[in-house]
Amino acid sequence: MLRFASHLEMNYEKDVAFRDRWLAAHRFGFHGCEFVWRLHDLAEVVDLKAEFPLHVSSLGGTTGFAVGGDRPVLIWPEDRERLARDVEKAVDYAKAVSCKTLIMVSGNLIPGWSVERHRREAVESLKYIAPIVEKAGVTVVIEPLNSKTDHKGIYCDSSSEAFRIIEETGSDHIKILYDVYHMQIMEGNLIETIQHNERLIGYYHLAKVPGRFEPLGGEVNFPAVLEAIGNTTYDGFIGLEYKPSGHYEKALERIKQGYPACFAK
Repeated sequence: MLRFASHLEMNYEKDVAFRDRWLAAHRFGFHGCEFVWRLHDLAEVVDLKAEFPLHVSSLGGTTGFAVGGDRPVLIWPEDRERLARDVEKAVDYAKAVSCKTLIMVSGNLIPGWSVERHRREAVESLKYIAPIVEKAGVTVVIEPLNSKTDHKGIYCDSSSEAFRIIEETGSDHIKILYDVYHMQIMEGNLIETIQHNERLIGYYHLAKVPGRFEPLGGEVNFPAVLEAIGNTTYDGFIGLEYKPSGHYEKALERIKQGYPACFAK
């Protein structure tokens, strides 16, 4: 059974408190939720999880985009030790909330570097932190993003590049986050990619194309994509990384009506 997870940053207006976002996801029947771990107090999350049970399906925010930001950059060799320390913190947080998946992004293109150098540095960084996540039983998922609309200048903007990074890293605990929104913008061919690469995919995101709104209508045949995922061996969550078109509760209701089988009974 496919299960949806609400993205507690993206799916709600900015003025909605974190606790109210969690309660809304629970009330609407989501099986899980995801969020940026460093933005939220661990003790609050543990208390919310105990009182209003939701699986923490993934934790984002370990890596960033630009050199010199508040998060380490995956491809930047000078950040490698900092990355390892951050991964250790993220793993401790994940263990405390019974989460098995950490989301990372590649970072922006570095002027003067070849694609091969970007890839080599990404692989070296992932090999460096692989023992940490392997020991913890946690999986890191690398998310290729679209460079046409939302993330101009991003290095890893295709599934083929992400799969190559994963293959060269060679760890069962390093996989890809296949984001249907980003990959539809960049390359399409969603279902065939999912079918041919299921062993390398560790998590999924959905959002409507165009607009990045709730996954209803638009260019993507979401029922067909979900059927394709359901026909693989994947048994994790489907994260809904969308921004609501209108009030967040109306968007949540539309999603629940559109995909009743993906919500708690």
